[in-house]
Amino acid sequence: MNVLRHMVDAVKIGGVVLDLQVIRPNPHVEVGGRFICELDGEPLFAKADAAAAAVDAAVAAGQLIEEAVDDHDVLKHYGDGADLVDDWKRSERRPLVKTTTEVRDIARPCYTRERCRLRRLVVTPS
Repeated sequence: MNVLRHMVDAVKIGGVVLDLQVIRPNPHVEVGGRFICELDGEPLFAKADAAAAAVDAAVAAGQLIEEAVDDHDVLKHYGDGADLVDDWKRSERRPLVKTTTEVRDIARPCYTRERCRLRRLVVTPS
């Protein structure tokens, strides 16, 4: 909530805040447009749920007005499986069925596909 408060305080009344959150279902790894495996999204969902709850509370308190919502897929591209696995250190991601070694051994470009929600919010007088 502290980050949200600072962000809202930095925007003028009537100014726009864009909130991007990862949402369920779990992200997927794909190669050449084909599903390879599902990733455990729970480590990131726990943080995203807390952030979404803070935004929802600010909307309920009248500090923000939600003008628009867009749910969409986000694709993050990697040169190969090793690049993808290296990125998991940052995001705490792990495959649910395949092993990390199986994913690391992918020698082709791959990407993750995950659902995200973009919300356009307007700052109101508090």
